Amino acid sequence: MDSIIGMHEQMEFGSTPEGQLARYRACLKAFEQMQYTDNYVLQIKEDIKKLELLIASSSESATVDC
Repeated sequence: MDSIIGMHEQMEFGSTPEGQLARYRACLKAFEQMQYTDNYVLQIKEDIKKLELLIASSSESATVDC
């Protein structure tokens, strides 16, 4: 599946990966509280994993550069 929010929309929001991750986690939490799941929720979970990897790799490269 593709990401819920494409690169164009990300740039419109002016959001950092950390900001996106926080927003996605809040959405996922709301859906979980309602005990709701569908393909959209599954995509949110996939996007969270991708963002976590992106942030981890960014912080690793920043540590190496120092």
